[in-house]
Amino acid sequence: MHLPIRAQGTTLTDEQAKILDDEFFLANPLNHFSSRVSMLLETARSSYEASPENEPEFFNALGLDSADTALKFDARHRSVQVAIDALSLRHQAAEALTRFIYARVAAAPRDGDAKSSWLAIADSPTPMIKVIEANKAALDADPHQFLQLLFPPGTVVEGPAVSAAETAVAWANHAVWLLTNDELSVNAAHNKLKHGLATSARGDVRIELITTPPNEDGTIPTSAFGKGKSLPLFDRPMLTYLSRPPKDLRQGLEAVSLRVDLPVVLAETWMMANVYAAMFHIAAREHYGENLPEDLAPYPTLVAGRMPEQVIGGRPLGYRSAVTLPPDGTTPPRPSGVAFFKQFWPMTIDFGSKTQGVVVDG
Repeated sequence: MHLPIRAQGTTLTDEQAKILDDEFFLANPLNHFSSRVSMLLETARSSYEASPENEPEFFNALGLDSADTALKFDARHRSVQVAIDALSLRHQAAEALTRFIYARVAAAPRDGDAKSSWLAIADSPTPMIKVIEANKAALDADPHQFLQLLFPPGTVVEGPAVSAAETAVAWANHAVWLLTNDELSVNAAHNKLKHGLATSARGDVRIELITTPPNEDGTIPTSAFGKGKSLPLFDRPMLTYLSRPPKDLRQGLEAVSLRVDLPVVLAETWMMANVYAAMFHIAAREHYGENLPEDLAPYPTLVAGRMPEQVIGGRPLGYRSAVTLPPDGTTPPRPSGVAFFKQFWPMTIDFGSKTQGVVVDG
């Protein structure tokens, strides 16, 4: 192990805590998320396919030669897999920001342990709701703490700094919304991906509401589609998963389909990472004091005025429908419908009356 540390007792000493945080604060959160965002955007555009010729070490490790097709896949599925990775990255950014705030304002060392930011995050409660509740209690008790997390000491918060602070608050709250919102149970989507890939990912489904009925022969003219004439609900990769809402909602099993708009999901990710990086830098300077490492991650330029609702816009986020009744067997399930940013439109799809049609020129 590269850390110059060894067990000395049952609790963490001040010396050990310093060694841990000396290492921890050498990280560069914004570089991590920016590089991942860039990789996903590039992969979405790429037609690259690994082969023994361009990835020889991988195939040699497997003992495969050029006749094998271990990594052959349908190129159409690339966008679907990138969308799944983007959702996971967005969740990581939301949780990283939220747990870091917890370590700064709400965490208390275990009895006998010295204070360590790294350990505070590692020891933070597993249920996110406990982390969020602790953060809320701490920040409600002293709202100025958020500004102290975000800006260097002595910063006069006026003019552009006020806008940057308001934007940072909005994205910290957006992280909480992603982790707790129950309309689409977005947090459950990440858990389904993380614990065994219990999801269905599709890139070949398009659902669009039209006001022009099909012709008698079942054809639908292309003129029936377009702005003001139709409303696309799903025209991007779709991730579907099963979820049981929290017990306090008293609901049964639900099926949820997320519409994954890759550039928007990655923009959300980067905005949360921007706030996280600023807080990380301030905490690192506090930890190192006058002995700042040369490779300390710089303080980022905070984005001002770009709120979550502006990034997400009026795009539909997903569709929710009940699969089973609530546990008592008599209570009606929550209405099915389409979710937008902090809005829900009840909508029931009549699958029993479905018909087939063909889109034709016209």
